[in-house]
Amino acid sequence: MLTGPLLKKLLLFGLPLMASSILQLLFNAADVVVLGRYANYASLAAVGGTTAIVNLVVNLLIGMAVGVNVVIARYIGEGDKEKEISAAIHTAVAMALVGGTVLGGLGFGG
Repeated sequence: MLTGPLLKKLLLFGLPLMASSILQLLFNAADVVVLGRYANYASLAAVGGTTAIVNLVVNLLIGMAVGVNVVIARYIGEGDKEKEISAAIHTAVAMALVGGTVLGGLGFGG
């Protein structure tokens, strides 16, 4: 990643992010198609009204994952920082577990 043309590396880095966004849009489109065909307008409006919130949460979590990757990549690039890498990974896993529990509780309670 340190030598050669930059455009190719940017595309290789950005393609998974673009693919996840496209899959999220396709998931929403499938919801709209199914509800438009088999449910009433209120159900379709409910999906349309919550799409922005779902996209916000998904993009927030993707951003946090990219941030963790940056921190770990920095430690790897600095050399023998195994203690810091381990701490960063454990912090990310703990943050994911706590965040998942909170979001799950909000989802079931709300």
